[in-house]
Amino acid sequence: MRPLLCALVILLLLCACSSNESGVKQVEYGGKTFVVDTEAGTITFDDQVYRYEGSGKSAEFTYPDGSTFWWRQQGNMGHGGWSADYDPGAHGYISGDTLLEVLRELEPSTVKNGEQFLAGVVLVLVGAVNAIAPAMVWAMSYGWRFKNAEPSDAALVIYRFGGIVACVIGAFLVLFSF
Repeated sequence: MRPLLCALVILLLLCACSSNESGVKQVEYGGKTFVVDTEAGTITFDDQVYRYEGSGKSAEFTYPDGSTFWWRQQGNMGHGGWSADYDPGAHGYISGDTLLEVLRELEPSTVKNGEQFLAGVVLVLVGAVNAIAPAMVWAMSYGWRFKNAEPSDAALVIYRFGGIVACVIGAFLVLFSF
C-alpha cells in the first residue's frame, strides 16, 4: 500500500510540473522579423507597437496613431476595412494586410480534409462501376429478387448517367482536397 501511495504522490507532483511557455514569439515574414506577444496582444516591428485583438481569421489592429484596420473571415470568404485616418504609408507603419499575415503565421497550418479525399475516391470507384457495368449493378440491386429478369434500357441509362455524375463529383472532391 505504501509503495502505491508513494507512486501516486510522485505522479501527482510530476503532473503539476508544467512549463509556462512565454507568449512572445518571433515571426519572419517578407524578410522582416516581427515580435508577437500573444498575451499582451501586440506586434512589434522597428520600435513600433501595433495592438491587436483576435486571430488570423478575425482580427482588429490598432496603430500607434490610433487608426485601425480590421478583417473578418468565415470559411472561404472574408471582408475588412479601416478607419478614416488609416494611412500606414504616411507614417511608415506596416500595412494591415501584412500584420494579418504575421498573425496567420502563428496559427498551426491547416491540414487538408482527408475525409473529402476519401469520399472522392469512393465516389469515383462506385461511379466507375456504375458507368462501366450498369447491368451488373442493376442485378445486384434489383435483379436478384426476380428469376430471369433483365434491366430495361432506361434503367441502364440511368445507372450509367448516375455513374458518370458520381465520377465527376468524386474527381472534384479529390482535386479540391489538396
